[in-house]
Amino acid sequence: MKKIIFIVSAVLFLVSGLAIAEQKGKICVATNEKSAEASVSDKAALAPYFLIFDEKGNLVEAINNPFKGQKLKAGHLMVGFLADKGVTAVIGKDYCGDIIGILKNKGISPYNFEGSAAEAVAKVVQGQVPEALQEKAAVANHKSMTHAGQEKIAVAATGETYAAPVSAQTGGASFFLIFDKEGKLIETLANPEKNADSPGTAAVDFLVGKGAKVIVAEGFGPKIVEVMKGKGIRAVAFKGSAEEAVKNVLHVK
Repeated sequence: MKKIIFIVSAVLFLVSGLAIAEQKGKICVATNEKSAEASVSDKAALAPYFLIFDEKGNLVEAINNPFKGQKLKAGHLMVGFLADKGVTAVIGKDYCGDIIGILKNKGISPYNFEGSAAEAVAKVVQGQVPEALQEKAAVANHKSMTHAGQEKIAVAATGETYAAPVSAQTGGASFFLIFDKEGKLIETLANPEKNADSPGTAAVDFLVGKGAKVIVAEGFGPKIVEVMKGKGIRAVAFKGSAEEAVKNVLHVK
């Protein structure tokens, strides 16, 4: 009998130890106000404030979000900022673009929660909130774009016109030519991510923010193709002019 009690006690100790070990590091809650009773913000990276809690759920720091006006770059900037602060979990109602995948790559677990910051942290610490899923975010993003009629084709190009050759790679392109579903050129953009640390991934995130569902370049590495698949983006390899590339995409489609 004593042996059975000892085994049960040991198992309970291990289980409780695992539960406690579930949350290591700080927790950041994106909020609309600078208080633990504030509601969790709709968009994590664009929230007015970041509240930092320790792994036991105690509020240790309240920060004005320095990136809330950065729009498309806010997510990338937020991830690095929080990682430097030792944050391993972030809580928001929703996440823009593919920020969930970027957070996970940095070892930060994302959570969705509707309610106050204090409630959110308590439930995350207790292991009562499942992690946000990249697949669900990608599907939701796709549905919202389709509903709004914003599905677009992005061509990585060396110039700004229909006749411009398709660029060898997405991240190294000089320009992105954005076409609508009818093949009309609607926007010409200089590549703002050309000199980023990971220009391919950064460029894809930028184009996702522009509503692109197809990206055309001469070629794609296996890593960037996987990144694009995770975002619901179709990669099309094509050599020729931007105009020919779009005609090819629409014909294949």
